[in-house]
Amino acid sequence: MAYQALYRVYRPRTFDDMVGQEVITQTLRNAIETRQTGHAYLFSGPRGTGKTSAAKIFAREINGIDPKTDDSQIPDIVEFDAASNSRVEDIRDILSNVDYAPIEAEFKVYIIDEVHMLSNSAFNALLKTLEEPPENVKFILATTEPQKVPVTILSRTQRFEFKRIDSLVIQTRLADILKKQQIKYEDDALRIIANVAEGGMRDALSILDQVIAFGTDNVTVDNALQVTGSTTTTELLAYVKAISVGDTPKSLQILHDILIEGKDAQRFVVDILGLLRDVMLVNIAPELIKSTVQLTALQLLSKKLSIARIEQMMLTLDDIQRQLMQTVQSDVYLELLTVKLSMAAEIEPVDTTTPISVKTTVTSKKEIPEKSAPSKSMVVEEIINPGPAVSEQEVSLEQRAMPVAPVSGRQEDETNLLVRTGQQAVFAVLQTAKRESLSRTKNEWAALIARFDVAQQAMLTIAEPVAASEVAVVLAFDYPALLEQALDDAEMQHNLDSALRERNLPTLMVFISQDDWQQERAAYVTQLKSGAIQRIDLTEVPLVSSQKAVAGIEKSAPVATTEPAVVAEAKKMFGSDLVTVVD
Repeated sequence: MAYQALYRVYRPRTFDDMVGQEVITQTLRNAIETRQTGHAYLFSGPRGTGKTSAAKIFAREINGIDPKTDDSQIPDIVEFDAASNSRVEDIRDILSNVDYAPIEAEFKVYIIDEVHMLSNSAFNALLKTLEEPPENVKFILATTEPQKVPVTILSRTQRFEFKRIDSLVIQTRLADILKKQQIKYEDDALRIIANVAEGGMRDALSILDQVIAFGTDNVTVDNALQVTGSTTTTELLAYVKAISVGDTPKSLQILHDILIEGKDAQRFVVDILGLLRDVMLVNIAPELIKSTVQLTALQLLSKKLSIARIEQMMLTLDDIQRQLMQTVQSDVYLELLTVKLSMAAEIEPVDTTTPISVKTTVTSKKEIPEKSAPSKSMVVEEIINPGPAVSEQEVSLEQRAMPVAPVSGRQEDETNLLVRTGQQAVFAVLQTAKRESLSRTKNEWAALIARFDVAQQAMLTIAEPVAASEVAVVLAFDYPALLEQALDDAEMQHNLDSALRERNLPTLMVFISQDDWQQERAAYVTQLKSGAIQRIDLTEVPLVSSQKAVAGIEKSAPVATTEPAVVAEAKKMFGSDLVTVVD
């Protein structure tokens, strides 16, 4: 007989054969035994997790068909591939026979695979049948992308979410198959295959087939590494050690050696992510570690890499991983990745988790919650003719980060602007920036702006938190025109200040455009490397309201125009550049 792939030979024929989906199989089995099966089901989940197999098993079980019966010999079980037959005409051809009684079995079962690929017209044709199906007809829809299925279809089906199969379960299944095949194997080789399969049993069996063919019926760690393109733990450990201490030349050399061995670029990034995950968990949940690296080695790495640094590295790896999918220059991108990860050790911000006492000079009365907000003339007087500071106080970063309750009887001036802008303000935030503060602000941002009215919400939707410290946040706006509008919108700024305080987020705000943010961040890194950076206190950077007051203090009253009222109104509506007065 011709050779058959392992995933076909060992495809489950009964619910007992299925692994990793115990809740689903038990539910379906109970429904069949009590004869309480529905007329339509939706099986969704990642590839290779048993959706189609479960559908075939279910179809045979409700009809009492022997599991050993070949699928092609059962006329009442109809399989339809929506990926290659997505037109409305294709689905109509199938549904035209729905009203006919089953030929041999009790129920006629339609299994529609990759149902999300159907066109809108095809979905509409299917919907009519799902609404009023014949008593002896059942539908099983399978998909990897349930979000693409119309809600009108979803609401008429019983949904079952197939989850990724645990790596240990896959390893056990592979070991059982190899024992039946009488093939020698190494446990670590099965672990590598299971990790690469990423929760898909079919993928795991396909990879195992390749390893067996490569190793002439011997499944070893070396063979598994060669076939999957994975990197040895020794090389991975050496690479991460080099980047953790900022040794860029050594890390690039290790990368070069790995690439010469022909390792897959995408697999390399995934392996690094897996190792960093284990480093992160070694002191928290060592029982969840998947790699074969010794615990002592992982613990040593965890002392060099903080959680914040690991998070930063993972974000960089994720970004490079997406870029690798769109380029053929994978080596260049991996070299760029290596330089980024190594240089991150040089510019990693100082951890300010422990309260640090800093001397802060408050030049704007707005910064002192116990005082009333100053009028514009008071602010201007302070800037033009600066006198002694209002007050000097020692405050901890933790105290400054906490929202301050308003003093009883205080009436805050809602017309004062609260934000800062410009390079000095950005530098001041970057000097005390923390990854944890930025992550917390980003996670809360969508929910935070949802409370605003439509106009303010639209303005803040195109703004993104790009840097944050314990007390301040930088918001980058996509469009300069909207940035200018936001800088002048006192009401929005006060609402945003209140929302940040309620969620215990940084309250001092810096607004900047995305283009300027990219330039200022690059300038900051350059100055930081050269040692030319000077310490800046954000509270010493003037507010936008102060800057505007200074700029407008000398302006005289506008000169009355002598042009006709109709001309003035036209210029107001269409702009002076477009209006020409013809005598």
